[in-house]
Amino acid sequence: MEKNTSRHSKIELVMYGFMTVSLIAMVVLVFINAVLRYLFNTGYPVGEEFSRYFFVWAVFLGTAAAFKDNQHVGVTLVIDRLKGTPRLLMEILGTAAMLIALGIMLVGGIFYTIEVVPSEGPATGISFAWISISIVISTAAMIVLVLGDAYRKFIRK
Repeated sequence: MEKNTSRHSKIELVMYGFMTVSLIAMVVLVFINAVLRYLFNTGYPVGEEFSRYFFVWAVFLGTAAAFKDNQHVGVTLVIDRLKGTPRLLMEILGTAAMLIALGIMLVGGIFYTIEVVPSEGPATGISFAWISISIVISTAAMIVLVLGDAYRKFIRK
């Protein structure tokens, strides 16, 4: 995958905007909670819960963004030494393994999200499904990215 830093799609801009807002909100809520605890020996449970929710969303959206820009951890020690057909076979196997792992994560994320629908946060009353759906969205985005990369590598050449 090639890195394109000059132009982002509207979806990417929304995703980066949401990650930025999430991080800023997290910092503000944690700071307010720290001040309340230190100065007034109290806390703001809703803020604490929302900061956790923002953290989860920022992590999963950040994972998809890093994956898109090929910034994820990858061990290429063997594949870098291969040429021709052996390299192509290893790349196909690697792509298949990624799709299998992401498929398992997607199905598991869907089942988990359905399972936690009735569970609510103690301070906000928000269903945990709104947090766990981040797994599904992030994984689906990565599957689309892997399929697009596979198309460019193996089919379109």
